[in-house]
Amino acid sequence: MALTAFLHGKIYTMQSKAADVAPFTLLKDVSDIVMAEAMLIDGDTITAVGSDAQILARIREISAGTGSETVTAVDLAGRCVLPAFNDSHCHLLATGLNQIRLDLRGVRSCEEIVERGRAYLSSASLSADDWIVGYGFDQNLFEDKRLPDRLTAEAISSDHPVFLDRVCGHVGAVNRTALQIAGFDENTVITGGVLARDENGKLNGILKEAALDRMRRLITEPSPAMLEAALLHAMQDANRFGLASVQTDDLESAALDSVIALYHKLESEGRLTLRIYEEIQQPRVPQLQEFLARRLRTGDGDDFFRIGNIKLLTDGSLGARTAYMRQPYADAPETAGVAVYTQDALNEVVALAHRNGMQVAFHAIGDGAIEQVINSVEYAGKAEAKASASLSDEKISHSEAHAYTAAASHRHRIVHCQFIGEDLLARIKDAGLCADIQPPFTASDYPIVDARVGVERSDWSYVWRTMAEVGIPLGGGSDSPVETMNPIWGIDCAVNRTDLTHLPVKGWHASQCLTVPQAISLYTRGSAYTEFSEHRKGQIAEGMLADFIVLSEDIFEVETRRIRDIQVLETYVGGRPVLE
Repeated sequence: MALTAFLHGKIYTMQSKAADVAPFTLLKDVSDIVMAEAMLIDGDTITAVGSDAQILARIREISAGTGSETVTAVDLAGRCVLPAFNDSHCHLLATGLNQIRLDLRGVRSCEEIVERGRAYLSSASLSADDWIVGYGFDQNLFEDKRLPDRLTAEAISSDHPVFLDRVCGHVGAVNRTALQIAGFDENTVITGGVLARDENGKLNGILKEAALDRMRRLITEPSPAMLEAALLHAMQDANRFGLASVQTDDLESAALDSVIALYHKLESEGRLTLRIYEEIQQPRVPQLQEFLARRLRTGDGDDFFRIGNIKLLTDGSLGARTAYMRQPYADAPETAGVAVYTQDALNEVVALAHRNGMQVAFHAIGDGAIEQVINSVEYAGKAEAKASASLSDEKISHSEAHAYTAAASHRHRIVHCQFIGEDLLARIKDAGLCADIQPPFTASDYPIVDARVGVERSDWSYVWRTMAEVGIPLGGGSDSPVETMNPIWGIDCAVNRTDLTHLPVKGWHASQCLTVPQAISLYTRGSAYTEFSEHRKGQIAEGMLADFIVLSEDIFEVETRRIRDIQVLETYVGGRPVLE
């Protein structure tokens, strides 16, 4: 048996000193955290945590017992140590693929999109059937705020199908070739989607929500070699940022069988350096039934790859004005966004997932979509309770009293959960819903929120502190590639609510700023809870996986404006260094 002792550190275990604190609770003050100097690791598991003297005594005790153990000592040299980070919602494969596709991040006009596209076409080795896929434009950075359309895409190429994806992934543009491949014309109707038209009633190539998703599925799937290269690249970046776990939706980039095969291949070869909780997009009842026939369920797998939740997109994004609101947009009163589902359709698919033991993750940004989500989870919980009551001959009224408890056991979650109202807050809590929040969205969105939704709804946007105080379990994510995967930046945004230039000076809606311990809890304790891993991840404690990081500075002691400057020096996954 080989043991490793990490000594002389400043270890913030993220364990609560209070025994009665819920595992998802965001620890508010550094005085709430159990501290340690050292830990002992056996294989991939932490076996002891305490002072240097306690760990050295434990080593002597073990050695005296058999005399055959080899102990390797690692000097942490007083560095700050935390549990490794866990991204509660990202798109790992897409993050890797976007680094080898047409990069549209930061473009300032449609003309610059064309310029970059033509440069990419001249340098890329594309076959006749290959798509040109661009990602990352944000028309809010353009002087004219004009969305790229079919003409923009065709200026890049009329031979290859061209797909230009906005940074949010909820609106994009395609050329005529792509429209023809998809069979889209002026008579096409897609539930939950928009095929925009020009002033003559002709398709202008702008697609939103379900229409964009249907087009995305037609893009030629990357080769296994390309998928592997993209994944290895993304994992390397994730480890560099201190991530040991990610909860990732990869099915927009490849088919389920390809995704599972890729992760299993890398795991068998010892090259999987992230723990994966795979989110499964199955948007409608027929697709979900087909998936359930595989007999895969939430939690199936091992410590490196597990089946996660069913992912449902219920609305769009704020930047594209497709987030579904209960009232029209302040700056576009002709629309309230896009509801991808009717309430009945959402109820049906959620109830099917729920009664088959699947956790559901709902992409929902607008308060209209969030209300639909709550309704569907309440419906699923009541349906389950009524079925249970029928089997046990209990009264239906009694079973309905326990409906929310039944739903809470599934830990269904709202991804983003940006715009809510006071009336929805208690319902989210009562329904047992968790929330995956993305703190970097504040830095990107705050300049447009007031104009988009009005001041009143702006006051109920990104209300993380309020959500934590009422007891809604929160996990911290990036939605990468929408935002950087770096949790240090996410922590900075959660604590300061400022952008890269430190604006607004006092923080946007500063009353909702989290403390540093709370923000770190998001990416450790909170994210572990959302994937049912609170007994194996998110804390440095006996019996936990040996996933931890070493920082360049003490994140609890630096000025909060300097959190973004902290570097991850070392990342360990299962006691194995993946970044040194």
